Amino acid sequence: TCLLTRGNSYTLREIVDAYMAQFTGRDVNVTARLVPFVQALGNQIAHEIDADQIQDVLDAVQARGAMRCPGGHLRGTAAVPTGRPLALSTLNRYRGAISAALTWGKRKRLYPKTWVNPVLEVEQHPENNARVRFLTAEEYSRLLAVSRVSAWPKLRALIMLAVTTGARRGALEGLKWSDVDLDNARAYVERTKNGESFVLVLLPEVIDELRKIKGKASDDHLVFCGRKSNSPAAFYASWKAALKSARIEGACFHTLRHTHASWLAQRGAQLLEIADSMGHKSLTMTRRYAHLCIDNR
Repeated sequence: TCLLTRGNSYTLREIVDAYMAQFTGRDVNVTARLVPFVQALGNQIAHEIDADQIQDVLDAVQARGAMRCPGGHLRGTAAVPTGRPLALSTLNRYRGAISAALTWGKRKRLYPKTWVNPVLEVEQHPENNARVRFLTAEEYSRLLAVSRVSAWPKLRALIMLAVTTGARRGALEGLKWSDVDLDNARAYVERTKNGESFVLVLLPEVIDELRKIKGKASDDHLVFCGRKSNSPAAFYASWKAALKSARIEGACFHTLRHTHASWLAQRGAQLLEIADSMGHKSLTMTRRYAHLCIDNR
């Protein structure tokens, strides 16, 4: 029985504990697959967790590699690293576990009615292909073309900014017009996931698009706010419609960040340059693009 009541905000740890208390499935690995999420995000309000945070945990799990329990799946047995890479199918199971736990909270009506599961915006890996999904130049062109007529008029600017800067969705959603210096082609992200400030370089075509959507917005307004409030726009439906119209499959919003890094690699950028552009604190997460650097030498 769910001991959580509607109308309150709950941390991810509370949601996961309640979810596992009623879990009747046969998968003995579910608890272990939820542990990294609880360790990293357990104290955060569950319905406020975004796709970038979920992706960060999955990246850390992938970097950690495969684990094993020497004594089997007995209570209290600690898992230890094996030194082997984690199968993409297993990474998908981690993704599925946190998605199921969060979805359970929605079914129990423990989140705001407008809540959308952030895991929907996290890529599910093709299990027979270890390479990162990114847009081709042709796909990007089609996406920009259809976004020009999107029901949400800011979609094109958001897509362009994501691809040309590699910024995370959360960073872009938090941008205010006071952070954007169109005259000097810069945007300033006050806080990133690793706790550091970040400067985004704005290309001329991005500046043009931002000027189109600014209108009479004041400095304290979010760049990508909704039509009726100064809060991040709920653009998921417009984004999915654009992907469908552009005939793009297997992509999510995080794919735009992968596209930025992959295109840099294809143009000859080294891993250190890509890590700097992506705001990575180490090369661990950047190495996924190494094959593109090698292929284009």
